[in-house]
Amino acid sequence: MDQWFHIKFENRETVALLQKNGVEIPSGEVTYSKLLAWIESKGIRHGIRNEVLSLVVENLNRFVFPAEISKGKLPKDGESARLIPSFTNEKKLDTNENEKLDFKRLFTIPTAEFGEILARKQNATEGIAGISVFGKVIPAKKGKDLVVKNGENTVYNESEKCVYASASGEVTFQNNRVNIYPVYRVDGDVSLKTGHIDFVGNVHITGDVPSGFKINAKGDVRVEGVVEAADIISDGSVVIGGGVLGQGKGSVRCGGDFTSLYISQGNVYARGNIMVAQTILHSHCEAESYITCTSGKGNISGGTCIAGNGISANNIGNETNSKTLLYIKTNDRMDKEIIHHEQKILELEKNLEKLTHLKSVLIQKNTELQTINRIINTISQSKLEMNNHRAEIEKSKNTLKSSIHINSTFILM
Repeated sequence: MDQWFHIKFENRETVALLQKNGVEIPSGEVTYSKLLAWIESKGIRHGIRNEVLSLVVENLNRFVFPAEISKGKLPKDGESARLIPSFTNEKKLDTNENEKLDFKRLFTIPTAEFGEILARKQNATEGIAGISVFGKVIPAKKGKDLVVKNGENTVYNESEKCVYASASGEVTFQNNRVNIYPVYRVDGDVSLKTGHIDFVGNVHITGDVPSGFKINAKGDVRVEGVVEAADIISDGSVVIGGGVLGQGKGSVRCGGDFTSLYISQGNVYARGNIMVAQTILHSHCEAESYITCTSGKGNISGGTCIAGNGISANNIGNETNSKTLLYIKTNDRMDKEIIHHEQKILELEKNLEKLTHLKSVLIQKNTELQTINRIINTISQSKLEMNNHRAEIEKSKNTLKSSIHINSTFILM
């Protein structure tokens, strides 16, 4: 058989290919039993394909070589260890044909809250051994282990093999770590590519926020461009570098200060201050503290401005006599803070009276000095705390003095 055939091995000896040497084979010399015996004499024991041998013998002159006469199995290496996300931020789309689909809601930001499990480590597997056509075991390689490192604002628990969030924010996955970034950044304009933004940290947008989009942030919002008739809600402060072009629609609401180059036909509500560099034009603005528009032109024209502590501007109104309304409202929050401090003072005064009496009794009974000194220290701390509450009351009362300041004319309200 050697003068007529030879065998070629491939894929780590898991495939045996029968090749014809090109020498003419006399009729009847190659039988199934002779061919099988010759193949086995080469040491091939596993995966012999008897049906192929039969085809070769029956069609010796017409068979197209090479012929795969034996096949083993390649080893399957183990899978490497990896981090498996334990949550998903994908939204299920409502395919109800009767409801209008809001394409701006098709995109979500992967976010997590403090203490949430972000990922679990999947250990490497051993793999599955292979076998050659000679019957030899081909060992498989074990998957590579992964050393999980603590990422930004995340902690890896080795015993639980879990990654926990140590802060709230945007989640990003790397090969061996998970990071949480408290700032979600949009390079460019908000668009259908980004969709509405709902984020548990700060949001930074380098472009514009067009009409119809919504931004909801637990932290601060910074927009370098222009905000049109969009809705922005922030638990922190809002800074609009390019100004607000509200078109009488949309609104900006923030738990801190609002800062902008200008406001035109906008609706702005701030629990802190509203600070505008150039103009407030035909807008509705409400601030629990101050509204200021004193840089550059510093003009408030048309619309309504309501502040808890004061309004300052270089100019009010315009040459067309646009109706401009300015209001100062009493600050209920400050009133509540004053009441709170006054109640604390009353409680401390009662405790002081009891402590002073106790000190006198202990002195009369010749109690050890260490105990009396502890009472004296407690009395001193209580008096200091009372003074701090009185200072806060005076501070709040001074803050309640509201004013409207226009062109260096000061009007006390």
